[in-house]
Amino acid sequence: MSVQQPVVAIVGAGAVGRVLGRSLRAAGYPIAAVISRNPASSRELAAQVEAPVASAALEDLPGEARLVFCCVPDDALPGLAEKLALVPHDWPRTVVAHTSGALPARVLEPVGRRGALLLSFHPVQSFPRQGPPPSLAGVAIGLEGDSEAVALGREVARALGARPIELSPETKPRYHLAAVLASNGLGALMAMAGEVLASIGLSRPEAHAMLLPLVQGTLHNLEQLLPEEALTGPAVRGDLGPITQHLETLQQHLPHLLPVYAALTTEMIRVGVRSGRLAPERATALLDRLQEALDTQSDIPPERLP
Repeated sequence: MSVQQPVVAIVGAGAVGRVLGRSLRAAGYPIAAVISRNPASSRELAAQVEAPVASAALEDLPGEARLVFCCVPDDALPGLAEKLALVPHDWPRTVVAHTSGALPARVLEPVGRRGALLLSFHPVQSFPRQGPPPSLAGVAIGLEGDSEAVALGREVARALGARPIELSPETKPRYHLAAVLASNGLGALMAMAGEVLASIGLSRPEAHAMLLPLVQGTLHNLEQLLPEEALTGPAVRGDLGPITQHLETLQQHLPHLLPVYAALTTEMIRVGVRSGRLAPERATALLDRLQEALDTQSDIPPERLP
């Protein structure tokens, strides 16, 4: 099978399908079809990528498609694979890929039994439902699956200006865990910080506007430095006073956030020690204070917990 710009079909016209389809078309890949349960979405994306087929039926998969991207939610992949396996197609000459970060390529096994080569092709990027579409240039793309399919995925990733990273079924869960912590974890932290500011009367938009420049500055630092070098704040400095104040504030006003704060601060302390910036004996004092606060968590009346 040639690895040079095979004819592509996109199944699923959501956020990931839209970005991937447009990126592939911009890289010169011919898009033969966009298939989506939402006919309006398939028509819209098909027009953008100059695909001659826009459909809601898998049976309309063009015979010339040699690379089929399944850009659907994780839970929908097993059922989609079963339905694809019923579609008459030259599967032994076709790579079928999904874009899930968590699931292995073998989730597509029903179509694999028809002879298709299977590939997991996961861009390490956030795909918001609203706003401008993100670029895949410079983005890492996790690849896992049949060796020939991975070879094709590597070529596609490079054509998109992305960085291919080859994985195994055993390493993929840890790879996905890291991506979730970095992306979704940051979103949850911003929501948590917004909740703290809401307790002093700031609206969520005001809190977001206040915190965003701080986060952007942190990201700028992380572009230049490793996290161990870029980390700032009282934990890495070994400042017991501010941490004690934080703990007392949480116990008084936001007790349900105390375990999250303690866990995050523990990791900051570990990073500080690992980088050589925090003395182990000082780290022990900080960890003891955190544990003390956690030990008193059980004394908080249930009505004070959300």
